Amino acid sequence: MTNTNRIDWKMPLALLAISAIPLAAGIARLAGLASGLDGSADNARFVAAPSPVILHILSASLFSILGALQFSSGLRQLSPTWHRVSGRIVLASGILVALSGLWLTVMYPIPPELQGGLLYGVRVFVGVAMLLSIYCAVAAVARRDIATHRAWMIRAFALGQGAGMQVVVLLPWMLLIGKPSMLHRDMLMSLAWLINLLVAEMAIQMGSP
Repeated sequence: MTNTNRIDWKMPLALLAISAIPLAAGIARLAGLASGLDGSADNARFVAAPSPVILHILSASLFSILGALQFSSGLRQLSPTWHRVSGRIVLASGILVALSGLWLTVMYPIPPELQGGLLYGVRVFVGVAMLLSIYCAVAAVARRDIATHRAWMIRAFALGQGAGMQVVVLLPWMLLIGKPSMLHRDMLMSLAWLINLLVAEMAIQMGSP
């Protein structure tokens, strides 16, 4: 008999842990926007056009939390209806994450020390690749190809979780070396997405989750 003891929480909890700092930062950003950010150069773009960043934070939060729970095979088996409903929310929020992320990258006047040419190009690539991954996932599930659907959703989730891995990659550098240069920052943040994609491909090849 299936029971909650068979739900595998290790992977979802690990993914939520990686997402914890970006989620907290997003909540802090929303709180700042609600209370009125100062007009410093770092905040000017958010004050001038708050809607895109609010949409990005809210959709990324949904994508991170519900997406992580999709990685529990026991939960999927226990409640297929929940999996389908939450999966649709994950798909919709993932599309919003990618589109809003592209808007923030292309339209926001981001200071050069926060985004060089390399990171700009990588962010545009990631946004487009995430949209294509979600499209392929939807096309696969429409033809009842569940294995391919799962593989493309794993890739989409890996692309959408760049911020969490960026914390993991940047923190040791800052603790051991100090504030990275613009080029080093671009390279480290880009490396985070590469690590996520490599881990995703390994998970797909292993047939999990």
